[in-house]
Amino acid sequence: MLILLPIGLLLLGSVAILIIDLIRPRFGTSWLIAVVSGVSAWLVILFSRLRLPTTLDLLSWNNPAHHLTGHFSLLLDYQSWPYVLAMMTILLALLLTDAARTRFDSSPRAWVVSLAITALGLFAIQSGTSLTMMMAWVVVDLVELFNLLLLQETTQFNRRIIIAYGVRTASILLLYLGTMLGWAANGDFSFAQVPSSAGFVFLLAAGLRLGVIPLNLPFLVEPVLRRGAGNTLRLAPVAASLTLLAHLPGEILMPGSSRLKTVLMALLALAALYAAARWVAAKDEIAGRPYWIVAWASFTTVSVLNGAPQSGIPWGMALILSGSLLFLYYPRIQRINFLLLLGLWGMLGLPFSPAASGWAGLLGDGFTLWTFLLLVAHGLMILGFLEHALKPGSEIGALESWARLVFPLGLILIIQVSIVLGLFAWPGVLTPGLWWMALISNAMILAALILSRRFGVSPPHFQLPISSRAKKVTDWFFPRLEPVFRFEWVYRVTWKILGFFSRVRQLMSSIFEGEGGILWTVLLLVLLISLLTGGGVN
Repeated sequence: MLILLPIGLLLLGSVAILIIDLIRPRFGTSWLIAVVSGVSAWLVILFSRLRLPTTLDLLSWNNPAHHLTGHFSLLLDYQSWPYVLAMMTILLALLLTDAARTRFDSSPRAWVVSLAITALGLFAIQSGTSLTMMMAWVVVDLVELFNLLLLQETTQFNRRIIIAYGVRTASILLLYLGTMLGWAANGDFSFAQVPSSAGFVFLLAAGLRLGVIPLNLPFLVEPVLRRGAGNTLRLAPVAASLTLLAHLPGEILMPGSSRLKTVLMALLALAALYAAARWVAAKDEIAGRPYWIVAWASFTTVSVLNGAPQSGIPWGMALILSGSLLFLYYPRIQRINFLLLLGLWGMLGLPFSPAASGWAGLLGDGFTLWTFLLLVAHGLMILGFLEHALKPGSEIGALESWARLVFPLGLILIIQVSIVLGLFAWPGVLTPGLWWMALISNAMILAALILSRRFGVSPPHFQLPISSRAKKVTDWFFPRLEPVFRFEWVYRVTWKILGFFSRVRQLMSSIFEGEGGILWTVLLLVLLISLLTGGGVN
């Protein structure tokens, strides 16, 4: 029951806040309930590290006599526990930093959404079987879909939401196909031991959901929920997909599939490089959040392809924790800007840092062109982080004294958890790693900083000058490249094919339902009889 306790605490807190808000709205009381439920769930998850792995069976209908198989269960192990703690940490940081956003997007209703989404996210992350994860994905996607549709007013964005939901549905169908293949090979199975026959399909399901296989970016323009609850809404499905990747077996490709692996590695490296370049060029951290997710998710997927799924967890932690430092840092206060720079510890990959164990997943069988492109992408991600972190802040004098205290506490909590995860999150996490890869990447970052300084460009002004020729080229090139990576051409072609068949159906209906419909029916009947008669004579 230790697995269900954090989920129950969050749901109980969300229901209590909703009831209070309906009966007699009290901002302070609602915030206190949210924080207490969040802290309680966070402490339970922290304590559960001492009892890994933990399994809880929910429902089973295994009956070989009637050829029935399958069960629902929850699993908390070394692969899922870091993501559970990371999601709970950003929820708690969200609630603490929301104290300074009372004039923006902070409200009791937003906290209800954040608590509920996090509870559903924990359920998905702790899924013990593919059936459990399938059910969790469906529920999370429906909650996100309805929430976004209620918030949007423009039909154009509603269409993009539906497209994104269609991609999510396709990933669920792939998860179902992988489950069938796994059952055919190994009978009923859990994420503790995923069959190799299902591993590759599960990789495709997670890659499609993360937007990296193939690269698709349906939300280049974020919904109105930008920070706070919006951050939880964006990262909860991502964390569940990353957990699926962490549970995949080391060998997911059949022997002799080196060409397929090369193609996938090329696609992932190019996706990471493109996303990292767009992250650096983004006007702010929220506009660059889709690219941030794609770049680090590409790193995690590459680790799985290279047979080291556990080496992808550090990149997942960088995605969730270091990214949330930026996404929750609003309003910007100049005197605490230095806290953001501490988030670099979770991304640089220096020896004995949280990301040090991630280099092995990027190297794989040897240093290749794709490894080099990934190192370049890593350097660009760091430069982009510096770009957004070093932007000047604005002192907010209207904050109450308690808000000035708890706001930086939320950021400090993320930094502390990132450090703790780098110490004992899973066996082998505290390691020097491949120090020479960290040296190459950080040397490229340092060289880029020195060159930018040499040409008069210094943080936070890494963007190209508006009057430069390179700026004009990128402004012309990127807008034309975006539709390709957003897969809009696939959606347009599919829509035209469906429209063609729809017009054919309407034409046939007008023919047979019109005044000459009976004559056409008699003619087709005569032709059919003639064909059958001719066949009988022969």
